Amino acid sequence: MTTDGRAKLDFALTASGPLSSAVRALGLKSFADVAEVICALPYGRVAYDEDQSAILHERRGTCSSKHQFLAALAHECGRTDVSLTIGLSEMSERNTPGVGAVLAAAGVDAIPEAHCYLTYQGRRYDFTGLGSGQSSPFDSLIDERPVALHDLTSLKLAYHREAIARWAAKVGLGFERAWELREECIASLANNTVNTDARKNMARELP
Repeated sequence: MTTDGRAKLDFALTASGPLSSAVRALGLKSFADVAEVICALPYGRVAYDEDQSAILHERRGTCSSKHQFLAALAHECGRTDVSLTIGLSEMSERNTPGVGAVLAAAGVDAIPEAHCYLTYQGRRYDFTGLGSGQSSPFDSLIDERPVALHDLTSLKLAYHREAIARWAAKVGLGFERAWELREECIASLANNTVNTDARKNMARELP
């Protein structure tokens, strides 16, 4: 446990599986060390998201690929109490710096975003590595649910598209335009310089 009573997400990498072997080959000996390195990788989609180790080869990742890798590593080490989780929140410039201009150009302040992170002993751990905003994305959390590693891609997409469809109807946008707007936000994050500051910091633990 940490000194403030929160669960510390760390353990030695003693497994002999492919992910554990790959990170040990990089000189990393604990889960916390790996999480820090993963958090520091630039934000961007990998070419093949079905390959859990793609982020090591391509040296980038999104919330999905980074946390899927970390959850898979934890499970490989027998730590199945570390859960991969999807949360739905309202993404805005306030909690996700870099998307404000895109949203403002479309005449909206926020858009539903399905975000991946880890949960452990009732705590949320986000190793995406984006710059911190004025508030946490979890302050506008609408819903969250655990997801199996092999279900992440299909479940997250369906979950997110349903949320975008409901929101689009509410704000008077067609679904295709609403989804396009979300993709523009992701592209803006990938290109935004807030990632430079984030790579200087360790992964943050969120309440």
